[in-house]
Amino acid sequence: MKEIHPFSSFQEAITKFDNGGHFYNLFSHAKDGVVSPAELEIIAGTGQDKQKLILFLVMSICKMDNRSREKILARLDGELFETYEKYHPVHITISQMIERGKPGLSVTLVGTPKKISEQTVGKVLVPVAVGGETSFALVPISESYVIYELHSDYTHETVLVGHPKESDDLPERKLRLGGILSTLNEIDQSQKSKEGIFLEIQFFLEEENQ
Repeated sequence: MKEIHPFSSFQEAITKFDNGGHFYNLFSHAKDGVVSPAELEIIAGTGQDKQKLILFLVMSICKMDNRSREKILARLDGELFETYEKYHPVHITISQMIERGKPGLSVTLVGTPKKISEQTVGKVLVPVAVGGETSFALVPISESYVIYELHSDYTHETVLVGHPKESDDLPERKLRLGGILSTLNEIDQSQKSKEGIFLEIQFFLEEENQ
């Protein structure tokens, strides 16, 4: 999980994005007016994970005006723009996440996180490497993630969000979170299992109070 400090202008963003990539990226050139995946990866720190890369892009320019954002998107090369169209995150409310959230979807949403007990009942699928092969196992969510309830200013509804334990805790104030929705197997009061959803946070940024 990484904090994003969003760009405020087109010039600020394009100066960072149009960086030429690594020395071995022979087809990327600094200050040529075109932003390639290799160049954006340097700033995002996401490696070759395309879904996270686009999530970073969208959140890093979210505070710019519409015209400036459009100018940035116009500078993406063909490959990066196709990736953007495929993985562009949806900005949703807490209510929409509850009603229509689907695993695998990239989303951003605004709310105030509140850390909750590690005794939270629920399990998630995590990759397990055995004998050179990777399989998945259901483990208690608190073994792998720090979990928060996300609260809205406009409703009493809450959703669960979380990040890997090796990341620093989120500040408990109004934030814009970006991540990927994941399946959560919950146990209700009658001890029956039901499938829910939570947001695995990849990025966050401070959201000004209105």
